[in-house]
Amino acid sequence: MAFLNRQQLEATFDEVYFDLDKLLIECVSFRREVDKKRDGYNFFKKGDLYQYLILPLKGLQPKTYSLLMQGQFFYAIKKTKFPVRIMGDITQFGILVNDKAFYIDYTEDSYAEDPVYFDFHNIPDFLLNSWLYRTEKWSIAEDSTTSVYKSRLPSTLKMPMHSIISGFEENIDKYADFLTTKFKHEFRRNYEDDKYNDMEKYFQLLCLLDTRNIDEFSEQSGFQLWLSSHNNNNEIYVTQNADVFTIKKLVNEREAIDSYGAHIFGIEEGEFDFTPYLVDF
Repeated sequence: MAFLNRQQLEATFDEVYFDLDKLLIECVSFRREVDKKRDGYNFFKKGDLYQYLILPLKGLQPKTYSLLMQGQFFYAIKKTKFPVRIMGDITQFGILVNDKAFYIDYTEDSYAEDPVYFDFHNIPDFLLNSWLYRTEKWSIAEDSTTSVYKSRLPSTLKMPMHSIISGFEENIDKYADFLTTKFKHEFRRNYEDDKYNDMEKYFQLLCLLDTRNIDEFSEQSGFQLWLSSHNNNNEIYVTQNADVFTIKKLVNEREAIDSYGAHIFGIEEGEFDFTPYLVDF
């Protein structure tokens, strides 16, 4: 897995603060006031960050919690080379655990104007009350441009399957036929045709996390975890190697994602294996 360690993090950004009391937010250039409102520095106003961000995982994701409690929060800044009216500073709030950097995205109430951010009905309660209780997204800091589509840790982005699986739209008919039969519900085949906007009639699969590197879209590795837009039971589904036809249901979901988190935040090598937690349906 491609992680940024502390040395690489400090080389990637112009300034990295581990003592957050030394950060002068007035020295950060934001292009718009709304960018400041949505920036991770707003976490600092919440008091004890371990209690505010990490404590919610204690009972629901205990292995992950114990590792995160050993981490160190940071705020990183890459200063803009352009006039601020064109582009502001790039900032990242996050946590360093076992010399691996992770980003944590801030969320605030004004996001509720956008359905991407407030439609949580199909996310399992244990995720909403732990990983996503006060955050929008967790990310592994990697030496590549962050994808707008993918997250390797739990996220509220919930991008549809065609954004994650390469070649999905070119093979939409065979995939849609398979998924319609599998889920006993009509799968959404098109995002341009208005008839498919009937969200009661058609369902889609939305990505919770993808274990592949953030810039990796091949079909040779990794697991993808999915939520159904008709997820009344808050179930999680999994494909392996981005192969739609491998889809199975995740069981012991809390334990599975906690073990995955512990694997990522810990010092274990190699890829995490979700297969012991998968059953056909």
